[in-house]
Amino acid sequence: MEVRNNVNDVCYLESLHGKALLSRLVNFQPLTSSHAKIKSYPLNQIKNQRVQEALVVRDLLNVLVGLEGVYIRYNNSYQPELGLQDDIRGPDFRIAKNMDLSLKSFAKWIVKFGKIYVVLTRFSERYSEPVYGSVMHRLCFEIRQFLTYDYVRSIIEQAEAEFQTNPLFSIRGLGQLLTQNCAYKAQLLYDLVQEIMREMNRRALMDREQADFQNFMQDLKRDTYNNNSSLKNETSALFITDSRINIHARGGVILQMIQDTINLHRGNERNVSFLQKLFEDVSVQYCSMLDSWLTNGSLEDPYGEFMVADTAKSSSRQEALRLNSLNSERLWDTQYVIRKDGILNDFDKGNIAFKVLMTGKLLDLFRNCCDLQTTMGILPNEKLKYPLNRLPQRTELLLYVDSHYSRANKLAHVLFYTGYDLPRVLQEFHHNFLLFNNPGFFKKFFNRSLVELTKLRNGSVIEKLRRTFREYQSSREEENNKVVLPLMNLQLDESCFQRVIEQFSSETSTDNDNANLLQASNFGNLRDLLLRDLDVQEMSEGNQSKRTEFDYSIHHLQFEIIVPYPFNTIISRTCIFQYQAIQRYLLLLHYYNKVLEDTWFEINKSKIWRHPGFNKDVHLWIRRCRVLHFRMAQFMKLMLEYTSLDVIQNGWSDLEKQIKNATSTDFDFPQFQNSLQDFLTQQMSHSLLTNASLVRILVQITNIVHRFCKFVTSLRKTLCSLDVRLFSYYHGQLSDEVQYDEIAALQKLQELQKHLTLIWDSFTQHKSAFAEGVRYYCNHGSVRSGLNPVLALEERLRDIEFDG
Repeated sequence: MEVRNNVNDVCYLESLHGKALLSRLVNFQPLTSSHAKIKSYPLNQIKNQRVQEALVVRDLLNVLVGLEGVYIRYNNSYQPELGLQDDIRGPDFRIAKNMDLSLKSFAKWIVKFGKIYVVLTRFSERYSEPVYGSVMHRLCFEIRQFLTYDYVRSIIEQAEAEFQTNPLFSIRGLGQLLTQNCAYKAQLLYDLVQEIMREMNRRALMDREQADFQNFMQDLKRDTYNNNSSLKNETSALFITDSRINIHARGGVILQMIQDTINLHRGNERNVSFLQKLFEDVSVQYCSMLDSWLTNGSLEDPYGEFMVADTAKSSSRQEALRLNSLNSERLWDTQYVIRKDGILNDFDKGNIAFKVLMTGKLLDLFRNCCDLQTTMGILPNEKLKYPLNRLPQRTELLLYVDSHYSRANKLAHVLFYTGYDLPRVLQEFHHNFLLFNNPGFFKKFFNRSLVELTKLRNGSVIEKLRRTFREYQSSREEENNKVVLPLMNLQLDESCFQRVIEQFSSETSTDNDNANLLQASNFGNLRDLLLRDLDVQEMSEGNQSKRTEFDYSIHHLQFEIIVPYPFNTIISRTCIFQYQAIQRYLLLLHYYNKVLEDTWFEINKSKIWRHPGFNKDVHLWIRRCRVLHFRMAQFMKLMLEYTSLDVIQNGWSDLEKQIKNATSTDFDFPQFQNSLQDFLTQQMSHSLLTNASLVRILVQITNIVHRFCKFVTSLRKTLCSLDVRLFSYYHGQLSDEVQYDEIAALQKLQELQKHLTLIWDSFTQHKSAFAEGVRYYCNHGSVRSGLNPVLALEERLRDIEFDG
């Protein structure tokens, strides 16, 4: 062979600026395609077959570690220098065309391992950066370990040693050596890294914002389908997911690719054994994160590769937000979520992912409330091995997660029952915030504030009501262990009761509206649709508010409360809204029952109304007033008793038993949340507050009652003008210019009869419409199954008879 001396073959140290930490430190050797240093001797002129085979084997030993030989060289298009964004392809090799065919067939099979070696080396150099996460870093480490201690050592210590010492070492022996030691491992790793690089390229080219939107819409459509199909997912309200797509394949994505490769090679014990060992080694850091989350509730995931994401950290280096009374509920609901990008299939089955999420959240809650750094020594589970060294799979994973989930719920039971006396706090909410069976409230505040509640809503009314309520709170300060009452704050809401119910009624959301939202193409389009719907709703509410005939303070009265942490993890803002809706409804019923009670004293105990000297027509008119009052009082009392006794008391008695009988062994925090939520939802449904049409009719009935009571309580002077003896007796209290006029008295009586008939007919019609609506609600509403007190209400309304 002829050596050419004019080829510049000098080794330089490369600068690390702009390169990966584990990248190549020296420049590449000159390529034969452009700077051939050796002119090869033609193989067809070598007559000795053994000499030709030895030359080919020597070239193959170079090729196997990624170098060129004399007769086997890089393809002319191959350039070893790669940028950080260039694809890792590896070299294709050209084999001398005049090589013996038997040698060439072996050489073609062996040279592919040279390409595999280059690809694996470049892959481990590029993807060892911290930005790709600890799982990828460990995979690159395992690849380097394989190349260093299995692949290269096999070539140097065995193949080269045999080539130098054994004259009979052949190309066939080299192939057998590769097959026995490392060929299948190299091929499996090569296939795996090729799949990873394809995924990396796919993510680099995709519109991640659009992909995030598509994932979000899929979840929305699935939830809509479940709601329409009455398929209740008990964790849907709590199980929040992060649908964002990461720019890099990290963590669970890599592990799932290895698992998919294992499943692809089922039946080949050798391949599966190697891949299983690789999976166990690569998943060590993921196991550590899972173990830390399930045993201590701490998320040690600096590179965002674990299945649980911390949304309170905008970057991997930012510290978590501090809890306070304003953000604690939001952080509980949204801080920790399931990262959908990269969740392993084993975790995505059933409710395993949800249990993993809730276990860590409950432990984090326990640590924050008890000011602890770790919960490792509290209620340890002897069946569990600490720390976790191998990622469990299938049934083993289910049992492992269930054990930690049970321990977390036991700690939550200790925290809420032993530490915070949760049953007593919920009883306080029922008594002081829902205002059920609370005679002190109605005696010391409500009855004293009837005059202000009858006035129109304004600043002075609010101040007087708040002052009276503060006096009521002060009168209860002597009672110990009160948590709820001191936190309550009186408000006159801008929206009246009817408008609030209409906003959140099931009738206000139609399938067409949902269909339009589900057709949105991106987040911007979805935002525009939502804003358009809000604008239409505000215009509709504005028009309706102009038509409102009354704006009395009782229709705006409500009590606000900021639930302290950690009670707000159970009594969420949704629960507070439902509490307030039922609370305002009860106050409205109590108010009109009280107004009717005061009116009864007026028309039955007043000397003027009981005057025996009225003529027959006036007596008949007064009797009709009393009958109408009786029917109104009967209806309002029926609604109050039904809501208080049939709905609230019966529902609370069932929930109270469940709360008091809960033990640490059977306590399940999400189920406890659902029980409270179901109780309030059932209260809303059975109280008819989910049907805006029925609430609208009921409010119209209260308006009729209010106008009737206001009408009859203002008739003393009018009644005096209908009888000459009453007029003479009370003449001193009347204007001196007013004289008794019998003709005017008859005309006034006709006006009173006409007005009373109008109120009578209006009340009767609205009452009949309400009864018909309740009947329809029973047959077509959402309360057709189970114990349904609305059926009893429908029967009672049917039994009430109104005379025309």
